[in-house]
Amino acid sequence: MIKAVALWGVLLLSLYAQNVISADKNGRYWIYGVGRQNCDTYLEARHNGGFSEISYKNWVSGYLTASNRSSRDTYNLLGETDFQGALTWIDMYCGKHPKNTIYMAVANLSAVYYPKRKKIK
Repeated sequence: MIKAVALWGVLLLSLYAQNVISADKNGRYWIYGVGRQNCDTYLEARHNGGFSEISYKNWVSGYLTASNRSSRDTYNLLGETDFQGALTWIDMYCGKHPKNTIYMAVANLSAVYYPKRKKIK
């Protein structure tokens, strides 16, 4: 009985926590993986291909998936654009802002595409 109550408590807490945006008291938070890398490094990886490019693609797809999951009334943040279209947008952004991070590039992509997103069916 106690295990069942504890399990339900953990389940309810995890559902609540999925809709909470967290940061420290200054609004900062940690960015994992290649999201911390500069755009010029991303563009080099895109040019060279291989494992490094795959790492960036995986990071971007994870960010977009998490955004789809955590954004209200959102089924697909990219709307009618496919993943390759998103990468092309990031390529152009990074060409203009080579010292910005990939996180900043994808956050900007998200802001631009949010109004055009596919909403929940």
